[in-house]
Amino acid sequence: MPATRQVDPPSFSVRLRPGAGAPVLAVVGELEQRTGSVLDAAVADVMDAVIAAGELVLDLSGVRFCDSGGLNAVIRAHLRSRDAGAVLHVLSPAARVAALFRRTGVDQVLRVSPDAGTPVAEGPAHRRG
Repeated sequence: MPATRQVDPPSFSVRLRPGAGAPVLAVVGELEQRTGSVLDAAVADVMDAVIAAGELVLDLSGVRFCDSGGLNAVIRAHLRSRDAGAVLHVLSPAARVAALFRRTGVDQVLRVSPDAGTPVAEGPAHRRG
């Protein structure tokens, strides 16, 4: 996967955080209908690593807004991981995103941790439109 997937304008990106173990996708910006496909593509790019590790981690600490389209993208990541025999783990959703998860019951299905413990890695930008 490219280090970063981004849309124009560059208000949304998904970065693969380097490291050993489960792949960590750091999501930054507004996760919505228009940007959900970028998350879908990033998840598809790391599926071999997800299968090997048995886990996919989405760091949502940089997501400042999420609508139903963004929520659907997170659910698709969960389903794709589950179908591959892996678990989706969501880290550090902002208060508004965590509230959306609670209102919709998604927090009862996903593994959600309130603290990431590590900063989002920066990397070179790769654009996706």
